[in-house]
Amino acid sequence: MGASGISIFEDDASLVWLDAYASSGAGKVARALDDAAGTPVTEVLELDRGAAARVAAEVVAVALGDLPEGITQDQLERLNVHGSDVRALPDIKSRAKAAVNRIISDKSELHELWMERDQRAWVAAINDLQRRLG
Repeated sequence: MGASGISIFEDDASLVWLDAYASSGAGKVARALDDAAGTPVTEVLELDRGAAARVAAEVVAVALGDLPEGITQDQLERLNVHGSDVRALPDIKSRAKAAVNRIISDKSELHELWMERDQRAWVAAINDLQRRLG
């Protein structure tokens, strides 16, 4: 595993996904969210798939106008490059919420990793994302 930090802009897996999103479009957001949310709770949600869903949920929150604290203009532009298309996706807010709920479930490698490392910061970041998704 490469660099990993609480912010999606400090995490290699998240940044790789975000770079691909820029050239792929809103469909990539929907696929990442649905992939995570659709992973049965009896199966492990792998780290990269969880990271992708987390970034996708962040893209949704930003597209819907609820920005994370301290975001730079460059970061905002990266997240919102397909904002209007993301907003047009059916039930995108509920899909993002379902994906985040799956990310923080017991059988999620991303959640497990952060619970072992920096639980307080992870919980705060996820709580903030959930709040911004409403």
